[in-house]
Amino acid sequence: MPLNQERRKRGRKKAKIEEEAMAVDESTTTELKRDDKKEDGTYTVHRVKFFNYQPNAIHCLAYDENRERLAVVRSDGSIEIWNLKHNFNQERIITGSQTSKLDSVAWVNGRLFTTGFQGDITEYDLVKNTAKYSVLYGNASWCLAPNHSGTLLATGSDDGCVRLFDLTTEKVSYDRTMNPQAQRIVSLAWHKSDETIVTGSIDNIKVWNVATGAAVQRITLQRAFKKRENIVWCVAILTDYTIVSGDSTGRTIFWDGRVGTMLKGYTSHRMDILSLCVTKDEKSVFTTGVDPTIVQFSLSVTDGLDGARSWVRSRHITHGHTHDVRAMVIAGNFLVSGGLDTNLVTNPVDVSPGQPQMRTQMEQYKRVYPPFPQKSLIDCAGRAKLLLFQYPYHLEVWKLGSTSITSNKDGESLPVSERPIKILDIQTKGVEQIVCSSISKDGSWIAYSDVDKVKLFHLSLDPPVLQKVACLPTQLCPAHNLLFSPDSSKLFSATSSCSVQILLLDAIQPSLQHTFHAMDNSIVLLGVDSAGKFVAAADVEGTIIVYNVSKFKVHCRLPRYDSQPTALAFSSHAPELFIAYADQMLYEYNIEQKSYSHWSRSLHKCKLHHAWLRRRSKVTRVVYSATNPDIVFLHDVNMLCTIDKSKPLPKAHHQLFKKNLQDFKGQDMGVQGHSFFTNQQFKPLLFLDYLDDDNSLVMVEYPLQRFIENLPPTLKQKKFGT
Repeated sequence: MPLNQERRKRGRKKAKIEEEAMAVDESTTTELKRDDKKEDGTYTVHRVKFFNYQPNAIHCLAYDENRERLAVVRSDGSIEIWNLKHNFNQERIITGSQTSKLDSVAWVNGRLFTTGFQGDITEYDLVKNTAKYSVLYGNASWCLAPNHSGTLLATGSDDGCVRLFDLTTEKVSYDRTMNPQAQRIVSLAWHKSDETIVTGSIDNIKVWNVATGAAVQRITLQRAFKKRENIVWCVAILTDYTIVSGDSTGRTIFWDGRVGTMLKGYTSHRMDILSLCVTKDEKSVFTTGVDPTIVQFSLSVTDGLDGARSWVRSRHITHGHTHDVRAMVIAGNFLVSGGLDTNLVTNPVDVSPGQPQMRTQMEQYKRVYPPFPQKSLIDCAGRAKLLLFQYPYHLEVWKLGSTSITSNKDGESLPVSERPIKILDIQTKGVEQIVCSSISKDGSWIAYSDVDKVKLFHLSLDPPVLQKVACLPTQLCPAHNLLFSPDSSKLFSATSSCSVQILLLDAIQPSLQHTFHAMDNSIVLLGVDSAGKFVAAADVEGTIIVYNVSKFKVHCRLPRYDSQPTALAFSSHAPELFIAYADQMLYEYNIEQKSYSHWSRSLHKCKLHHAWLRRRSKVTRVVYSATNPDIVFLHDVNMLCTIDKSKPLPKAHHQLFKKNLQDFKGQDMGVQGHSFFTNQQFKPLLFLDYLDDDNSLVMVEYPLQRFIENLPPTLKQKKFGT
């Protein structure tokens, strides 16, 4: 029998192990098939679906126009910073705590501030990814807004006061309180002159003189029912003193702020309007709320000699949301919104009627970004067949299941004979969320860090016994990333001080072996080679440094690329480092020759496929094949890609993305004709790694139906004909 046929026959005996916590799904099958001339390219795949991650609702948004950064505040108090320069890349996450419930966020000259029902104003350190300080003055705050010159910060409080804080100093300082009113202030906005503030409250809108602190205008709103308060959840004031309000009756009203009269009113939503925003040219207003439809109002010039202007309802946007929309902001050409359904949704700000080409071009701005963090919450102990799941306030360790059944069918789903077991649950004692965590390859060590310190545990597996290592070096800093060496003798820590530290492991008293010189910004990625000789660190600005662990010095610096790295990995077969960037570019660097590899140079000479570059999801993990040096696995939340570097690169006419493996029935990579084999069957895909004992992979998926079932009921939509 020819060698190729023998390998093909042997490969068909491998199959997928389908893993569930309580049940086995026998309806899905998969097979990752590679070139039989190179190796047995069929893998045993553990499909894990018991990671019980719970996404959090979006509470508020803020956009920094100068730096093109978007702050997304979620219900657990965490803050995501998204970089819009790099096509909506999640640059960093500031973890929350049990005591932080944030309800408003604002950018001021590159500084980030939040406030909430605790009544404090917090500024954040955007390098250490933690709160810098908090100023507590007054009652719970509902809203926060800076003036246009960036010198004052105004808050609306539960006690009916507008408080002003001075931003001209290094630290926020209390300035003064404007005249109090009886009802709480739930929304406010500054006029462009910085001389006037407009506030929304219960049954009324007030216009305030900033210099005197007195209200100069009061507008009373009608109630839909006598006993039901009309709450003005959002307000804005335009340059011509037109006030726009959205209230709990679902009405969007335009007011003349000088005399307090209504210019135009619309019952635009069936429930509370929770957010509104105005375009920079003040020609369009967007509103949304409990009714997740986004309504656009445009300034129209009427025909006639007087050229009178009025606000008209011009567009309804129903893309993206299923539940309450709590926040909305304009970011460049994007209208960004978020709410209870946890997705970050973008729509085009302007779609010009009568211009089909423009309309088609603007369709690219319609996007839905799922609520999964770009930084993985999962780690794998390949030799011990363990998975580590990171939750906000605890860690879980699971032992993978196994099967004793064999099959001759390609891609057959096999039931597990030994079910996966949760062997460990580590609860944190503090109020701060876990920032990062890791488990060693042999499963003997577990480490995690919050914003205060790193904690280390030694794990004996038979039977499972966990021992906390109490005597850690005092010089060990809190970490943004943790990674164990392949031989489980060292712990590499990317610290909040932007340095890389090496901890020699010992169950009694670990020692700090070395601290490398700090990088310029926050370290987002760590990678170590299979021999534990080199460790690579990448920061948010695209700087990548490879350190020599044995000589305690910088081995090389990769050429600077103007995009943030999203994933990197060392090859176990050659001194090569594979990097994926936020703009979808891929590079492979030879650290011995200190130059890009031959395959990398060929890739960029021929250019990446246009379908690959149009992808919106970022590559979150890179894994080299343990048996074939030419095969690299990449994945994002929507796709698994297998690259065979020995094959030709895809041409422009090739089809790059296919929904499932049935599209490849009867084909292998050689028949397909190019090196990129993509599979969109695993959705959402959160993690991928190799198991060390055989040619098998573990994939962690998150069934969206599980999360959707936990959401509250949506607002009932009346259907046509009912």
